[in-house]
Amino acid sequence: MSQPRKENREFPIPTRYTRSEKDQLTQAAQAAGVSMSDFIRASALEQPLPPPRAKRANRPTVKDGDKLATLLLAVGRIGNNTNQLAHVANSGMWPEARLLHQAAADIQWMRHTLMQALGHRETATPQPNEPAP
Repeated sequence: MSQPRKENREFPIPTRYTRSEKDQLTQAAQAAGVSMSDFIRASALEQPLPPPRAKRANRPTVKDGDKLATLLLAVGRIGNNTNQLAHVANSGMWPEARLLHQAAADIQWMRHTLMQALGHRETATPQPNEPAP
């Protein structure tokens, strides 16, 4: 059974509030379990509040956004590096051991940086140009 189609809300209406008013609206919306937009819309149009939204599961928060951005840039390079290694292998040669060791060290660094950026746990800092065990 398909769900009823929602009406597309395509017209934003900017409004301005004082910090105190915004805080009151935020608290009221949270108490009702709805978004601030839903709360304001229902209040302004004298409509009943929509049902409360289900609570989201705890998601890991980013502890260090700059590290995560650096990591994402490095991850973006993996495809290119893999393609280059595959090209060398398909030509009947084998990549230099130095390149393979550097790739392993880069992956170890990415894992370490990701763990730090997500704040999961401290890991030993990988040594530069040293392959993963």
